[in-house]
Amino acid sequence: MLATVGSAALTGIAGCSGSESGGSDTIDCQTSAPDHGDGDVLDTGARGMVEDSDVRLAVPLSVDDVRENDIDRLEVYDSADTLAYTIPVSTDDAGLMANKGGVNEGQLLYEQSLGHRPFHGRYRVLAVNTGGETVDFVTVEVNCFTDVSD
Repeated sequence: MLATVGSAALTGIAGCSGSESGGSDTIDCQTSAPDHGDGDVLDTGARGMVEDSDVRLAVPLSVDDVRENDIDRLEVYDSADTLAYTIPVSTDDAGLMANKGGVNEGQLLYEQSLGHRPFHGRYRVLAVNTGGETVDFVTVEVNCFTDVSD
């Protein structure tokens, strides 16, 4: 049962609607999530997205999850397991994100610029609380391609 639930969670992790890879597929960017922690803070995963030619890592979080787990930051590690980015997290950000596109009510959306496309990378995203403990993690592989047309 846990394997089924975990598999279902991975399918939804990156906003996928039917991708066999468990990721988010668009004409610009494909994201898969090959590994996920036992927590549920990052159940909505992380995804690569393209804005103009800029590739961004987007991580949605529930305001309630941030509050209940005392999430202080997201740590993003690259494929060499080196800390690449630290993204501060706060429930106070909800007011600022209320009118942001791609954010549901009660949700925070944190983004980090990764580079220009074409871009390919693997990242491990950790949700860390104020005590420095990892609450949850997700590993994502991002492949964002050159500007292609339908």
